Amino acid sequence: MAPNLLLVSIVVAVIGIAAGPDDRGGNDHPWVQLTHDGFFKQRPAWSPDGKQLVFARHRGATIYLYLLIPADGTERRLTDRTDPEYDATWSPDGKELAFVFDKTSPGQGDLEVYRVRADGKEMTPVITSDGKLSHEEWPAWSPDGQSLAVSSTRDGNQELYRIQQDGQGLQRLTNDPGIDAHPAWSPDGQWIAFSTSRWGDLELVVMRCDGTGLTRLTQSRGLDDYPAWSPDGKQVAFASNRDGNFEIYSMDATGKRVRNLTQDPGLDTFPTWTPDGRLTWVSNRSGAFEVYVHVVAER
Repeated sequence: MAPNLLLVSIVVAVIGIAAGPDDRGGNDHPWVQLTHDGFFKQRPAWSPDGKQLVFARHRGATIYLYLLIPADGTERRLTDRTDPEYDATWSPDGKELAFVFDKTSPGQGDLEVYRVRADGKEMTPVITSDGKLSHEEWPAWSPDGQSLAVSSTRDGNQELYRIQQDGQGLQRLTNDPGIDAHPAWSPDGQWIAFSTSRWGDLELVVMRCDGTGLTRLTQSRGLDDYPAWSPDGKQVAFASNRDGNFEIYSMDATGKRVRNLTQDPGLDTFPTWTPDGRLTWVSNRSGAFEVYVHVVAER
């Protein structure tokens, strides 16, 4: 399985480090802890109606997708597959999810993107490796549900591509020696934000959904990664260690007015938003990497 760049950085950073227990909100941003099992979580994502949360849970040598209903705390696996699966995201109509799985036999480490119904049935390929080893990762739906943006190594370097939800019309969006990863589609469907190493470290940029109009959003001394648009399209949340510790930040869609939203000695990553504009993220502030959500919307 191809590790994400920021995930590698976090794993290195937390060796021998554990955040102290803390059950309080802080810095005028009170939060609620949604999971409590002590296992690492990856890429939480809310259903369009805000009633379900999908996330990947690392448990020993396995990584599977789970659906959580926060209202009553019930939880179930998305599928009954035994191969590693992760990085799920909801279609705009809430009827399907796109996700990544590791095709372990044959071709271990051959990552592909599939669609699956919200009940975990009827898997449909979106972008596969076409018989050669490659990593198709981090699917992001267009707001109209017709296309997905993904990162892929199918042409050698990790670049961004656009493909129709039925697997047709593959279009390469980036072409640079640096690594391009973690696309996020703006709510108006006009822009795709992503992280890139083309300037040495990881910075955030936006481009039009056809790959033109590349604009740099961040220029920090640390790693800026995992962009996530707010539902109104006015803010982009992201994870960064620009001040020495991984925190969740937000900025205007133009890259201005950068704010630290978490301000905690724990390590915070994988930001996303509830449909009503509340920040959600993964943190080890209570001693293990759990999912948290702010109880009030960001303004």
